[in-house]
Amino acid sequence: MINSKEKYGAFVTATNREFLNIFKTLSDTRSVKGVNYAKAVIKNLQVIKEHLQPIEEMALPSEEFIELSVKAQEFINKEDSEGLQKFEGENQELIEKRKKQMDEVNAKLDEIATVELVLIDEKVLPEDISAEQIEALMKIIQ
Repeated sequence: MINSKEKYGAFVTATNREFLNIFKTLSDTRSVKGVNYAKAVIKNLQVIKEHLQPIEEMALPSEEFIELSVKAQEFINKEDSEGLQKFEGENQELIEKRKKQMDEVNAKLDEIATVELVLIDEKVLPEDISAEQIEALMKIIQ
């Protein structure tokens, strides 16, 4: 949903997950040719990154969980499913804490937000942009 034009172009309303998808697509298309497209990509990447930063920080695993993951990977590499299962059982509290953290991150990604972005004129879209990429950017194409 696009609202009135402002400083960057327009206020775009979407879920944070949609903004993350737009961010990924813009990042993937940063190297395509076209000055006007490139300027819009750079400005939008800055704004969306700033908007999503708190969610990214919220998703960072704790040091304890990182250590746990490294140890779990050792069991996986050895194909020791019995040892892995026992290890996970011994660390269930930490695993549940991480699952809860990721549930909170996913809930935040599903929240609706409004961000002021530069709209991209359809005429400046690169020739080599894919339909999948256009689909992800539809909220900011005018």
